[in-house]
Amino acid sequence: MEPNRNWKKITEEKYLFLVGEKKIGELELQYSKWKRGAIFNIEGQMYTIQHFGFWKDKFQISDYKGNIVLKGYSEKWFSSQTTLEYQNTKLQLKIRNNPLAEFVITNEVSDWLSYSLEADGAKIVTKIISLPENNDYLLDFLLWYLFQPIAQENTGDEMVFQSLLMSL
Repeated sequence: MEPNRNWKKITEEKYLFLVGEKKIGELELQYSKWKRGAIFNIEGQMYTIQHFGFWKDKFQISDYKGNIVLKGYSEKWFSSQTTLEYQNTKLQLKIRNNPLAEFVITNEVSDWLSYSLEADGAKIVTKIISLPENNDYLLDFLLWYLFQPIAQENTGDEMVFQSLLMSL
């Protein structure tokens, strides 16, 4: 069985990502009046995420050399689905209510990774589900970057994370 994936809040803008007890990296949110983005440090590799386009609805992740490693864009303006171009593959990022907010990365055959809100008694917790063989943590950083505002809004400062592994 694979270890749990967890995010730990360090400051308002900084989060630590752990798999089991192993530190994988940090995500630092960068918000200004006109721009939003983040810096990812994943096992010593630096990445940045930036938004572009007229409505800033497209995004890309670049490595420290400026090479684009992932692109995200919606086919339609008000779509709940985003196409991800990553490692010569097209994936889909879908936003669903299941029954609460859920962000899922899928290849249309199976869900690779999902971050969702779940009721745990009187608390709302963030649930992380991943395929056991998924050890590509860049996708975790992308999903947390996108999902974190929803988790923060619904759970407040007492964010609780529950990580599960999906078996095939």
